[in-house]
Amino acid sequence: MEMFGIKFNRLVAATAVLALCCGASFAAGPKKMGMHKMTKVSVKKTNLVHKDKAAKLEQPEQNLSEEELFALALESKNISKDGNTLTDTRDGKTYKVEIRGDKAWMKSNLSYSLSTPKQCLLEDEGNCKKFGRFYSHKEASKACPNGWHLPNDGEWRDYQKDQSKLDWNNLGKGGCKDWDGYCEGDNTGHYWSASKVKKNTARSWEFRSMAHSINRTDESLSKGLYVRCVADLR
Repeated sequence: MEMFGIKFNRLVAATAVLALCCGASFAAGPKKMGMHKMTKVSVKKTNLVHKDKAAKLEQPEQNLSEEELFALALESKNISKDGNTLTDTRDGKTYKVEIRGDKAWMKSNLSYSLSTPKQCLLEDEGNCKKFGRFYSHKEASKACPNGWHLPNDGEWRDYQKDQSKLDWNNLGKGGCKDWDGYCEGDNTGHYWSASKVKKNTARSWEFRSMAHSINRTDESLSKGLYVRCVADLR
């Protein structure tokens, strides 16, 4: 009987210990599980916040006003804050510009040097300062400052629609450089467009200062014409 009592007491003690351990595990289990769930939710929320910030950084212009966007556009094209002057960062030369709708146009001919004095009317550097430089079509296509481009035929069409705004004495001077000489410099100005017509020609625009007339012609790619660069502001 004594042996039975000892065994019985040991059994009761073991049962109590087992119950205590199981109870502790059960009590700790839900807490650990809850913390795990909370951690996952917290990570998800943090990821959403980071994604939202990244989206705002990628699209900062959404919160800017029209005036601020316009100011940024001018700055990106190296145009002064008043919208009147372009500075060519390649050589420091400045050009008057005019804003027409969502585009900025140079008001004088490009004078960035790519080659030799043959770019000047009568090969006179003084004429390059006065009228700008002649470019072949290949040269013209890469002559404009960064962010600017050679206008295509459609852009020239839009530019000359309201002829009351044209500066005829400015546009209709300087002539052109032909294969065997020079065009009339006192009364005409010839300008490349980016639009090619046939294999060896491209569309050009001729402005006549005295007659206030415009001719749209196709010229040999090797001919020397002037360049007016244009920039998109939108």
